[in-house]
Amino acid sequence: MKNVKSTLIAIATAIGVLASAPTCVFAQDTATDNGEGLRIATGKRGKGYSKLFADLRSVCGAQVAITEVETEGGLQNLTTLAANRADLGFVQLDTLQDMKASDENIGALLALMPLNTNLLHIVAGSDGFTYQGPKRMGGMLPGEMLTASVAKFSDLKGLPVAVVGSARALGRVLDRRYAMDLQFVDVETDEQGLAKLKSGAVAGMLTTSGWPSGPIQKLNRSANVKLLQFDVAVQPPYQLVRKNYENLDTFNHAFLAAPNLLVTRPFSATGANGKAVSILQNCIQRNLKTLQEGRFEPAWGEVKNIADTAGWPRFVGVVKR
Repeated sequence: MKNVKSTLIAIATAIGVLASAPTCVFAQDTATDNGEGLRIATGKRGKGYSKLFADLRSVCGAQVAITEVETEGGLQNLTTLAANRADLGFVQLDTLQDMKASDENIGALLALMPLNTNLLHIVAGSDGFTYQGPKRMGGMLPGEMLTASVAKFSDLKGLPVAVVGSARALGRVLDRRYAMDLQFVDVETDEQGLAKLKSGAVAGMLTTSGWPSGPIQKLNRSANVKLLQFDVAVQPPYQLVRKNYENLDTFNHAFLAAPNLLVTRPFSATGANGKAVSILQNCIQRNLKTLQEGRFEPAWGEVKNIADTAGWPRFVGVVKR
C-alpha cells in the first residue's frame, strides 16, 4: 500500500509540473500542407521519438497522411492525447501504466505496436559537484565550499538534478522508490539541463531517449561531462541495458531502460481515423524489415514481435490480406 501511495504522489507531482509548465505543442505538417491526416505526438526535434516519426513518414507517408505534433516527450504526449490534440503518440510503458488512473482518456489508449526501449541518460560533471556547506558560527560565517564526488546514480542522493520530458515523472518515481531525496529542477530541453549542469546549478541531469540520443551524441570529450551508471536494484517493467557512446569514451555502460509503445486513441476500426490507423499499422508491419535493415534508426532493430505490447490492450483494425 505504501508503494502504491508513493507512486500516486509521484504521478500527481508530475501532472502538476505539466500543468504549470508553458504549453509546448507544435504541429509539423507532413504529406499534406494543411495539417490533415493522423496527428502523432513525438517529442523534441533531434531526439528518439521525432526520429522514429521521420522514419514512419519516409516509409508510410505516401499511404497515409501523418502530421508530427512536437511536445516535450512521452509524458506530455499522454496529456496531449487525452486532450484530443493528437491521435497517436509515443510513450514509455511505465509512464503509461502510472498515468492510466489519472485520466480515463489515458487509460483507454490502445497500443498500435511495441517499439525500442528508452534509456535513462544520467549526465554529471566530470569534476563532481561543488556547493556551499552549512553556515558556521551560528550562521555568522558562510559555509565552506565542498565538492561531492559523483560517479554513479546513487551518488546524486540529496543533490539538485535537472529533469527533462518523461524523466520528470520517472525521476520522481525513482526518487521515492530509492529514497534519494533528489532536488528537482524541471527544464524543457536537454540543452537547458546541460546549461544548468555546466553552470553548477545542478549536480546532474536526467533525460530519456532511445539509443543513440541526439543531444548526448553531440557532446564531446571537451564538454567536461560524463554519463553515470545506474547502480541500484532494477524491478519490472524496467531493465538494465548496456550501450556505448564513443564520443564520451563511454563503453559497456549500464542504463535503466523502459519499453516504448506507439499508442492510439480508441478509434472505431470502421471510422475514418480508425481506417487510417489500420493503414499505418499494416504499413509498418509490411515494412518492418525495411525499417530494420535500411538506413533508418537502429531502434527498429529492437522490435521483435509487433503484436507483443507487454500486456497493454492492442488496437485491432481492419486487416488487409
